[in-house]
Amino acid sequence: MLATPVTYALKALSTFYPVQKPLVLSGSGSTQKLADLMVAAGQKRPLLVTDRFLLENNKLDALFAQLDGQGCEVTIFDGSIPNPTTAEVAEGLQLSLDKNCDSVLAIGGGSVIDVAKVIAAASTNNANLKKLAGILKVKKAPLPFYVVPTTSGTGSEVTNAAVIGDAKTHKKQFFVDPKYIPIATALDPQLLKTLPPQMTAAVGMDALTHAIEAYTSRNNFDDTDRDAAMAIKLLFGYLPVAYEDGGNLRARELVSQAAFLAGYAFTKSSLGYVHAISHQISAHYNTPHGLANAVILPRVLRFNKKACADRYAKLEVLLGGDSSENTELLAEKFIQRVDLLADTVGIPTKLDELKEKDYQKIAKDAASEAWSSYAVPKVMRRKEVEAILYSVKSGQRDLPFA
Repeated sequence: MLATPVTYALKALSTFYPVQKPLVLSGSGSTQKLADLMVAAGQKRPLLVTDRFLLENNKLDALFAQLDGQGCEVTIFDGSIPNPTTAEVAEGLQLSLDKNCDSVLAIGGGSVIDVAKVIAAASTNNANLKKLAGILKVKKAPLPFYVVPTTSGTGSEVTNAAVIGDAKTHKKQFFVDPKYIPIATALDPQLLKTLPPQMTAAVGMDALTHAIEAYTSRNNFDDTDRDAAMAIKLLFGYLPVAYEDGGNLRARELVSQAAFLAGYAFTKSSLGYVHAISHQISAHYNTPHGLANAVILPRVLRFNKKACADRYAKLEVLLGGDSSENTELLAEKFIQRVDLLADTVGIPTKLDELKEKDYQKIAKDAASEAWSSYAVPKVMRRKEVEAILYSVKSGQRDLPFA
């Protein structure tokens, strides 16, 4: 199949601007260890970007006491929203500047982390947000940036990108630069154990999407294949456990590790049509990103089946499939295995909010995003995107052209 033009650009970007993994602290209490690291590095006026739920439920009281005892002046910004826009970033940026913050600590889900990334960069670059949107637009180093994810799926704690909507149009804008990667990340299962089952499922399937799209990208590397495959194996093994028993800290930590590995893999390799389509759906209907990915994933797997049969077959064998079976059968069994995982963790087969009048616009924008941004294994035409939208609306996973 024809490679998109961006495939070669991504290969060059990954080669000349190699993605660096942040320092990872893992396990119960790693949030406190991250705070100690931040203070030891000399940052005592952090902007804490977080969400109201954590504050209102006293989840961060121990951290505040720790930082207060070390002489820190913490400024709190809790204005992030799902599918954030430049309006929220601008509000947090102004707070950072007014309080002369010397660092940014993000504790929250992917939206919180994305907002924090752009605040950290804008705080030191004297640039309006429009000038930071795009690739390699961060001229000066951002404020020292630290992350504690409270969901296990987005991979934002390791990625070099943020997705922020335009405040007026809500069209997704990409902020991509190696400087967005945090100094250190804490994967603390104590902050994950109260994540509701439905959100656990959606963000876990988001991580699975990251891993599969990285593994099947035309821009894959040995290390991204390794990390993506490990993430897939961990998610199949432990996402159902975390979904059924949120208090299982071992499962929570391993799912979090999987999300981190998948985040690194797609940051270097790129994504695909699941994300290209889900970004447009979220922009139109404010559908949670992880849920949109989870519902769309089985359709795109079927679309890519012929182009990715070898890769799907390898994953099926990794997950326990019979290596003596032929490639096509193994590939089909892998797709069915993904279907079963989605059903097991309660992912719906359809999205009711889709409106047929929007399909052409969604298809046009999704096709454009994939063509310009991702090293997809197979190019999708607009009519094929629309067919996927019809299947998402109806709940039918099989596609007429697959």
